[in-house]
Amino acid sequence: MVNEVELYHQKRRAFIIVPQVGMIVAQKGSIMSHEEILQSLGISKEKIKNIIKDNPRGYFMDNTLVLYQGGNIKEGESWELKAENYKTVTENFVDMKKLFNLNQDTLIYLGVKQGKLGDVWEKIHQVPITFFEK
Repeated sequence: MVNEVELYHQKRRAFIIVPQVGMIVAQKGSIMSHEEILQSLGISKEKIKNIIKDNPRGYFMDNTLVLYQGGNIKEGESWELKAENYKTVTENFVDMKKLFNLNQDTLIYLGVKQGKLGDVWEKIHQVPITFFEK
């Protein structure tokens, strides 16, 4: 039986952007976490920790794109996309627009505030679609 957390993860499309590599995107319906996606590629735990901390990742669901980065945080703290990664997202944005069918009505956020496990975490720092367009 699929619980609510798995159902949520199944509906969203997770991705990670690795500079010099590009975007790594989970297949539709995948419930894998970002770490699990990277593990499935044979990346070491230490390297995964650094990728998660330093590189943009996020998800697309219901015409909403959420981008963030960062390692372990506590409830009430935030994962936010750092300004030094705006260029990395911009370089991959044309592909993101095609893959996720982004449009003028797409909501884009540059972070999430950690809530309780099983809850949908609050999205923060909304920007217009033009923020990442060249």
